Amino acid sequence: MNNNLAYATAVTPTPGSAWLNMTDEQRLDTVKKTLAASSLDSKNLLEVTAAKRDGQVIVNFLEPVGPDRRGMTLLDLEEYFKGSVDNSITVWLEPLGDRSSLRNLRGIEVKA
Repeated sequence: MNNNLAYATAVTPTPGSAWLNMTDEQRLDTVKKTLAASSLDSKNLLEVTAAKRDGQVIVNFLEPVGPDRRGMTLLDLEEYFKGSVDNSITVWLEPLGDRSSLRNLRGIEVKA
């Protein structure tokens, strides 16, 4: 078996001092304003819900987006933020809760 671990030792960029010195509210405001000022086609589909100190930016889709479009939209957004805000930013999609009506009726709770 041939394991390709070329990226396992890659250096991950860390947030710069400008990002680290901001408060949570300032980071969130900065990211929201950057998205609003962007020329991305998908900016009206997205809502930024959190911008964490470690560079994680959590977003949420405002309307259903198919899997064929979702991945590229998030990658384009991450590339835009890396170039205009901070090189260490990673974009994460806010997880959805379990919407299974059958599990909800049985009282089964899925802990994430």
